[in-house]
Amino acid sequence: MLKRLAMFTIAVIALICVSIPSAAQTAAPGQAAGDTSAENDKWKTEKWNTPSPPESYYEKLKSAPAPKRNLSGIWDAGGVPQGVQPNGAYEYPDDPEHLGHDVPYTALGKEARMKNKPGTGVSGQFPVAEVNDPVDYCDPAGMPRSDLFELRVIEILQSANQVAILNQHNDTWRIIWTDGRDLPKDPAPRWNGYAVGKWVDDYTFVANYIGMDPRTWLDNVGRPHSDALRMEERWHRANSDTLELTVTIDDPKFYTQPWKALDRFVLHRLPDGYDISEFICSATETAEYNRLVGKPADPGAADSTNK
Repeated sequence: MLKRLAMFTIAVIALICVSIPSAAQTAAPGQAAGDTSAENDKWKTEKWNTPSPPESYYEKLKSAPAPKRNLSGIWDAGGVPQGVQPNGAYEYPDDPEHLGHDVPYTALGKEARMKNKPGTGVSGQFPVAEVNDPVDYCDPAGMPRSDLFELRVIEILQSANQVAILNQHNDTWRIIWTDGRDLPKDPAPRWNGYAVGKWVDDYTFVANYIGMDPRTWLDNVGRPHSDALRMEERWHRANSDTLELTVTIDDPKFYTQPWKALDRFVLHRLPDGYDISEFICSATETAEYNRLVGKPADPGAADSTNK
């Protein structure tokens, strides 16, 4: 997580060799600390890199009924603090207040979890040089981590044969096939796996995924998955402006039972002209961060700052 923050603060890091949260990471969606009403209204006029509306906008919105069998649109997952999920999957945060409220590991799953060294969360107390989060090296988040970390703004496109989901985080996209094909047998692993979907009623679309690369993590605190992972996304269109997402993890090698990482997680529809700004991991900035901060200090050196 430190590296992701550092992408925007390399100059500061070079001076102080630490990463500090910015106001944008602590404020409500579309509302930075100290924002005035005029600042909050920028989403109405900005045509490029459009900011999200404040939460109060959605609270006052009078929505029309949901269109049938239609997920199309640009959707705001809440960004900070909801969609980013820095302390792990939204329903199972790695937080002192939730001790004992953890996912149901098998012995093998717990062993795999102990090998992962995240940079955030209660268990993320590792020195920067020891963190082994693949996302911190600009590896793709993959699925389901794209749902369980940095879920900010997405755009959903539909055609007769597929549903395409475009994700602001790292400008990634994935395809859910709806043409009736079966999931592949014994597939080669892919970052986002393989997905097929169907409508189970006029307002609920269910997608099933397999074949996700086991090098990826489930979430930001290092929960692992095996090659046996199956994942379900359940998208429910509550009304014209509200989409609810439920994500279920089913990995019998690493977890004793299926568990819901998101449960009717709310996304709000954005205006059709909303311009999604870039949010991309830069390998060169990550390398610069590692040069400035990532190397551990020499305990024998008089100057203990990182070289």
